[in-house]
Amino acid sequence: MNSLSAVIRTNPDLTIAVGMFAAVTLLMGLMSVFMRSGGVSVRPIVFMSILMLPLVSTFLIAALVQARSPGTQAAPTSGLPLRDGHFADRATLFGADIPEAQIRDAKAVFPEFFGEAEVAELGIVGTGETAVAAQFPDAEAAQRAAQFSWQVFQITNTSGDEKRGWRGKRERNSDYIEMLLTGRHLFFWTALTKDAAAARRAASTLPSELATNSSAAFTPLFSSLQPLAKPMQSTGIKVGGLLLMVALYVVWFFKGAAWASSSPAIAGVPVLTTSELTRQLDAINTLDVPFSFERGSQPNEFIATWRYADAKWADYARVHGMRRTFRIRLVLDESRHTVRTTDYTANYAWAAGGDGARIEWHAALGIMFFQREQQRVFGLQLDEQGRFTPELSYAYQFNLDEMKAPLLTAVTRAGWNWRPTIWQGPAWLRWLTE
Repeated sequence: MNSLSAVIRTNPDLTIAVGMFAAVTLLMGLMSVFMRSGGVSVRPIVFMSILMLPLVSTFLIAALVQARSPGTQAAPTSGLPLRDGHFADRATLFGADIPEAQIRDAKAVFPEFFGEAEVAELGIVGTGETAVAAQFPDAEAAQRAAQFSWQVFQITNTSGDEKRGWRGKRERNSDYIEMLLTGRHLFFWTALTKDAAAARRAASTLPSELATNSSAAFTPLFSSLQPLAKPMQSTGIKVGGLLLMVALYVVWFFKGAAWASSSPAIAGVPVLTTSELTRQLDAINTLDVPFSFERGSQPNEFIATWRYADAKWADYARVHGMRRTFRIRLVLDESRHTVRTTDYTANYAWAAGGDGARIEWHAALGIMFFQREQQRVFGLQLDEQGRFTPELSYAYQFNLDEMKAPLLTAVTRAGWNWRPTIWQGPAWLRWLTE
């Protein structure tokens, strides 16, 4: 049985995948326990779990399929012929237009990349083109060099695959690069344009056993999962799976969020009419609640607003102001005895002083599952006329449940359903937003 440390060293992607899956599972589990102990529904956790777990599960399955047993290289890739410590057939590897005099020891030029290589050589063309060939003791050393150099070169606009090699543009030198990693051999070709880099690669004639990218074979760590390997490599399956996942995520994002935060009508209570429910909602303004409740622009629309931070103060020779608002829009649908709600939050802050002025504004629309917030700001307080007041600090706190609880209770006790929606779209799209 392979030791755990050897498996981890051989399969870093598997280690990351297992860690991600464990972290997400543990986080969702702990949050479920805390919410259940606080008497809060765990529906939001189920909603988030369905969003996150499929992604990390897919990554984990792919890592399990690709995992290999340590130290089980089946057949090492044959080495290129050498002569006096350098490649014997340089004209074939670098191209006939690169003379012997323009070929350098790449290990001496780039020791950080090719320090582990048995032989590494760099061919230079006067037009700013280069070709690099390197042979390493094993495939793992070649792979480490490839990954490190690709990161250091800061390659962008990448394309390609493991079999045919990779290509992209180097940010540092603003030139183009092609790379082929095959077994224990690593090849680079660079030029000032993409076509020139491809032509430089075409000028190199690799031995047939290398040109087909005959990477060393390894024994899989989980042989029973290997039937999944070939379908997972298909481009069509990858694209189709991605499109299917995006479609499912869009549907679940809207419908799942509404399900996670909705509350059905209390069973057995008489169903009130719209006018009767409206009177009950209007009566909330007579209660000692920390928000205002008013009619909207439509007869069946109401707006509940909590302005939980509205202050001006001065400190460090600057005058500051901030306003934070939370609003719930309620739309009554008598045909379905459902109240659809949408949350809206906005933060507005400004500052002015001798070094200029600054304005910040943020807004969000959707469903807020829970939020608690408290903050204290220090400085000389200003009234609406800009005059100083005796207060030297300003504090505010906000608890979303204190605002939603009386509204939700009034609705469900009236025999109506409380149905939050991310977006109150048209009737024909209501199947998605509910």
